[in-house]
Parts: sequence; structure tokens; C-alpha cells
Amino acid sequence: MRERTRISVDAGEAVRPFNRFWRGTGFSPAELLLEPEMRQMLAYIGALPNEGIRYLRVHYLYNLLRSTGGAGYDWSLLDRALDVMIEHRLKPFFELMGNPSGLFTDYEDMDQVKRWRDLVTVTADRYGARYGIDELRTWYFETTNEADSGWWTYGIKGYTNYYDACIAGLDAVDPGLPMGGPGTARTLSPIFRALMAHCDSGTSCLTGNGPPRLDYISIHEKGVNGSKDDLTPKTSAIVDRTLLVVDYLREHHPLLAGLPIINDECDPQLGWSDHHSWHGKAYYAGIIARIIEQHDRRIIAPKAADFTFLSNDHAFIGGWSQRTIFAYFGSRNFTKAQWEHKTDLETLVTDVDRAPPFDLIKKPGLTSMELLATLGDTVCKVTAEPQLTPDQDGLAILPTRLPGGGVSISLIHSVDVINRSGRTAVRLEVSGLVPGRHALCLLRIDEEFTNPMEVWEAQRDESNPRGPFEPVGAPPEPTEAQFAELRRAQEPALLHPISIVECDDGRVSVDLDVPLPSLTQVLVVPDTGAAPPAPSGLVIERYLGLGGKEERMLFWAAGDNSPAIFYDVLASTGGGPFEKVSPVPLLSTAFLHMSPPQGVRYAVCARDAFGRRSELCVSPA
Repeated sequence: MRERTRISVDAGEAVRPFNRFWRGTGFSPAELLLEPEMRQMLAYIGALPNEGIRYLRVHYLYNLLRSTGGAGYDWSLLDRALDVMIEHRLKPFFELMGNPSGLFTDYEDMDQVKRWRDLVTVTADRYGARYGIDELRTWYFETTNEADSGWWTYGIKGYTNYYDACIAGLDAVDPGLPMGGPGTARTLSPIFRALMAHCDSGTSCLTGNGPPRLDYISIHEKGVNGSKDDLTPKTSAIVDRTLLVVDYLREHHPLLAGLPIINDECDPQLGWSDHHSWHGKAYYAGIIARIIEQHDRRIIAPKAADFTFLSNDHAFIGGWSQRTIFAYFGSRNFTKAQWEHKTDLETLVTDVDRAPPFDLIKKPGLTSMELLATLGDTVCKVTAEPQLTPDQDGLAILPTRLPGGGVSISLIHSVDVINRSGRTAVRLEVSGLVPGRHALCLLRIDEEFTNPMEVWEAQRDESNPRGPFEPVGAPPEPTEAQFAELRRAQEPALLHPISIVECDDGRVSVDLDVPLPSLTQVLVVPDTGAAPPAPSGLVIERYLGLGGKEERMLFWAAGDNSPAIFYDVLASTGGGPFEKVSPVPLLSTAFLHMSPPQGVRYAVCARDAFGRRSELCVSPA
């Protein structure tokens, strides 16, 4: 272990505003929104603190439409799919992608271009009426996914015609609906260059009134080429290639150079279904945080570009080693997503009682976004001795001030080497706090804490015992007790019991042994003297667990966005007292209860870092 690194954070000196710009995820195909497995995932995703994930980017949404002849469509499946997002407190990042009943075959045919325009208009009009036009203005609308990767077969002229139709369709309802693209996979590809030129100096094929509007520019830059081997991601290359795009715009299209830049598939590597063992471990949590910190430090802080949104593409249904944020246990195969995918609406399984039983476990990739969601809205001044060199040794910091006082600090220890380990001794000193009583809360993801995959690997496979001295690990169908153990391990772990400190001088310090890889969240919150407000809106969904027994997914709304708020779930049967059923404190507003008794009622209670509890939010009788 090297000499202790001393990091000083001044909570009293604001450097700049801080926006949680990484609040998105995505998956494919769209019909998964109607399946029970995805609905349960969305309950977890929508439950992250402070809208830690707010946007859901889903391919092939228009494949949920079926032509009914003429200009008519059956909207029932797309209605339900979008309802599922909204019900779970998520917003669509709406790709205008798909081909209802195979109707569109040629985007140089102006009749088809106009028909696409009309489809987009009806879409915006329908969902503006369904959810409110103000809600629609908070969505993003985007072009079809990665037209430079082979999914688009209609040529560059067809693509610009298609874009003109998208803009004209939205503008017919509300020109304030944000639209952008091209969401291309290859840096500065011909499709990218063509759209930039068209939106800079081209003419709309529909209006003839000059170039169509472009509200943001979306790209896909990932960390490494696709490979089924455990290749080391190159995270810095993501930022490098993003800056190449910025330089290109400044040189060739200065009128567009000030537009917001979005990377809405910013993953460490290609191939979501390829198996990489580190996807289930702390390495993935660390590298997600590392990529976010690099974008903040190298693009946002120096104002190299107006970089406003980063989304991973990791909400697919898959196993421990796939690029997913949940581990799926069940009999179904969900690997079809891109090239091999063909929408088959006749095979949808939307009813819980018809779907094969399943269970999900949160992986550290999701939990990292849970911790990062606690960051505040202002960056504080930070100094370090010796100076931090994140791109060399991987130790980085995101120091933020919380709106109600106190700080939330992410200490990230991550390098682009999968099997490297080590430890760094850190003394973290925080000054500029409001003098008085504070709670110090340390949360950690590493190989020891919040590591459900390691717990699973150590579990005995009860279906294939080899005797008392030869347990077989990694059971494909864990028992209920084993799932309970995994769910305890999936939640953010308290590194130490919460400590209450008196800091009359507005200072607090803590010594940390920071392992590689890891993400450590340091929360220092002042004592307001008031109990937290009660949660609200408790919703209960029914599922069938892998053993065929009923399970209940509970999710609720936080009382407010105060820092260091934890939740307890309680249950009552037969009119008896409420007793706690959640085994560990919950940072997010979701909990799955296995094998509930008949006639159970639930309640949720918020608890602050000082032990004060809110009133109960009780489910209806």
C-alpha cells in the first residue's frame, strides 16, 4: 500500500453546478416491456434515489403497432408498453424506430415519407393527449438506432428524407418536442456526416423551407471492439472519440457545434449478450463510475462541449456475465436483441400466470447507479496531496454539496485492467460544513461488500449434491433461502455503522482503505432535528418466483429527496402488528417479498441517518 493520499473537500466553496447527466439505460426489443420479467426490472430501475435512472431507451417501439388498413393502426400494445414505463416512474427516450406490419419499404418514395410523417404526428398527438403535452416535452425523440450498422437499408437520401418526416410529424403537434440523432455506432460515419450537413445547410424534402431542426446530437461510443474474449475496455477512448466529433462539428458545421451532445450507448464494450465474467462483479460498478467521472472531468468541467446526457445500454434480461444490471434466473432465453431479432407479437407472454417462474438479482452495475444517484447538485472545491491522477492509477473523486447541507462524495477506484487489484490509503477531510451534529455514512461496492455473484458462487447446488465435503457452487436454481441471501448481498453495504459526529468547526475527517476496484460513497449530512417525511404511493405487484411460489414486488415514492434516507418494509397478517420483513436498510424505493402469507398488509417507513422514523405508508386493506 502506498503512502496515504490526503483529499480535502471544501463544502463551503462551490465550483460549478452539477447535473446527474448519466440517468438513462436501454434494451431491446420493445415487446419485453409487456413481459413480467421486464416489469419487475423496471420497478427496481424506477426506484433508484433522485431518479437515478430516469430515461428508458428501447429499440423497435413501432414494431408494437399493427396496421389495420389505410392509415389506421392498432395501438393497444404500444399504449401498454409506454404505460408500463410511466407507471414505474420512467420516461421514454423514444426512438422513432420499427416498421409496423412491414409497411415501409422505400424512404425515397414520397408517399411513404408522408405516411411516416403522419405516423409520427399521430404518435405525438396520441401520447400528448394520453400523458399531457408538458410530459411529452420532457421526453427525448430520436432517430432509428445505429443506421450506420446495417439496420438501415434505405440509403443516405432515404435517411435524410426519413429525418425530415420525423421533424415534420413532431412539428405538426408541437415544435417544442425535442428531436435529435443520428445515434450512430461508428465515429463520424457517412450517415453521421450526411445528417449534420442536412441539418446545417440542407432543405427539407417535405417543407422546402431550409434545413430541419436538430435539438441534440447523439452518438454511440463504447470502450472496446466487440469480442467474446475478456478484453480490457479502453474507457479514455470513449471521451477521445467524443471530442473528435466535437472537433469535426467546429470545423465543418460551426452552427451545430453548440448543440447538446449525447452518448446514449456508452458501454465498456460491444455485445450485450457476450459473456464477460466481470459484468457481475465490482469491476463493472467501478468502470461505470469511472466513465461518468471521465466525462465530467474531461468534457463537462472544462466546457469542451455541451455534454448533457449519458446512457448505458444494459437493461437487457441476461445472466451474471452479460452486459446487464440484473442476473436472471429462469427457463426462458432472452438473447435475441439486434440482428437476429424478429418481432413476433403472437408469442408475447404478458400474464404472470402464463409466464414461467423467474427471479432477478440486482448486480453491482445497478447498485453503482444507486450510489451515484445520491450525489448533490453542486461540485465542491477539492485538493489532494499527492495530486490525483485518475487516468494512471484509477483513484478519482466526484465531490458534491447536497441541497440541504452536507456532502455526497464518490470515491472511485477503477482501472482499465480487469484483473488488477490493490489498495490505496486515503484520508478524506471535509471542511465548510454547517457547524453542528452530522451523520457520517459510508457505503461501499467492492469484492467484499455488495457482491452477490460471489455469494452465489459459494452457495451449494442442492439439486446436485456431492456429499457434505464437496459442495457444488453457483446453483442454477437457488432455493428460497439462497435467494434471500443473494438479496441481502445485492443492496448497498454500509462499510461501518453510521456514526454521529460533532463538528463545531464544520470539519470532519475519515481514514479509508480504498480497494481496487471499488466505489465508495461518503455521505455527511447535518442534523435537521426533524423526522423524514413519510413515503407515499405504495404499489404492490404479484409475480411467481422460480420455485413457483408467489412473490410480491413493492415500490413506492420517496417523501422527498433528502440524503441518507433508508427504508424498512413491514408486514402484518391477520390484523396483527407490523413487523419488519426487509433484512437490510434499503436505499431505493423497491423491495421484493418472497412467499408472503395470505391476507398480508404492507407498510413502508423512511428512516434517516440519525435513526428517526417517518410515519408509515400503509397499503390498502
